Amino acid sequence: MRNRSIVNSQESTVVATSFIAMRICLALIVSAIFFTSSAQSVSASVDRDKILLGEQVTLKISLNRINENNFFVATWPQINDTINHAEIVKRAAIDTINVAGNFTYQQNFVITSFDSGRWQLGPFNFIIQEKSTGKKIQLQTPPLYLTVLPVDVSSLKEYHPIKDIIDVPTGFNWLPVIIAALLVLLIATIAFIIIKRKKKPASQPRPELKGTPLERALKKLKALQQQNLSSTGAIKKFHSDMDDATRQYIEEVTNIKALHLTAGELLPRLKFYMQDAAERNNFSRIFNLNASVKFARYLPGETESKNTLEEIIRIITDIDENINRARTDADRLVPKY
Repeated sequence: MRNRSIVNSQESTVVATSFIAMRICLALIVSAIFFTSSAQSVSASVDRDKILLGEQVTLKISLNRINENNFFVATWPQINDTINHAEIVKRAAIDTINVAGNFTYQQNFVITSFDSGRWQLGPFNFIIQEKSTGKKIQLQTPPLYLTVLPVDVSSLKEYHPIKDIIDVPTGFNWLPVIIAALLVLLIATIAFIIIKRKKKPASQPRPELKGTPLERALKKLKALQQQNLSSTGAIKKFHSDMDDATRQYIEEVTNIKALHLTAGELLPRLKFYMQDAAERNNFSRIFNLNASVKFARYLPGETESKNTLEEIIRIITDIDENINRARTDADRLVPKY
């Protein structure tokens, strides 16, 4: 009886130990799956890996699962117009996708090639930076291979049959010449009458832009600092000119059509160039203030208007520094193709 109790006790201990081991293994598997799903990753793909000479294919590069509370994008791949026997026909802007707080950045390129062969595209390098420690992490995509096939012209060898010699008439037909001369004379007469009635003024040569986009924007904005805002009209014009100078700068440095977008449409597209959420909110407040003044919904005082101008000068200066820093890091750390 005593031996049976000892055996039962040992069996219970083995079962409990096995159950605890199973729970530990299950927890490790769940943790590994969660870590894998939340880690950053990069990818590069083409919608077709074989094309004929001159055909176009779409290349997509992506930076996935970036938590903006912990990381920001320090360097994006700078791809030249020619990349290993392939040419970039069109490059799209960088898109941002938010999935449950993790951001995915992606960019599409339309490419073509006029050299037959199998060409390597990439690898493409991304750099993200940890906000708390400043540590930089480089992520690299695997290389892609694009096969460019020559056009098959073997079926065209006998496309045009051989014809007999055709006799050319020796007489000259003057009728087509006379008709052509009359048509030319008629067209010349009509063109002369139209030009004489409506002479277009000579087109003015396009002025050459001097300095960088930031220098031109700061020149316009600092000129506003000297204006006297003693009337309602002066305040409206002050905010309208400030808004136009800011949008013109954004359009020149980012290729975003800022002059034709509302504040609600523009701010989400600036997310890549303004990593700080508080800075974006401040920028949005200034755009909304300028719009309210232009459409007579609000009239600020001179002090508020001048303080808003100082904020705009500081923000676009920070944007320009971020763009220049990213380009410098790209030139130093990322190989060009």
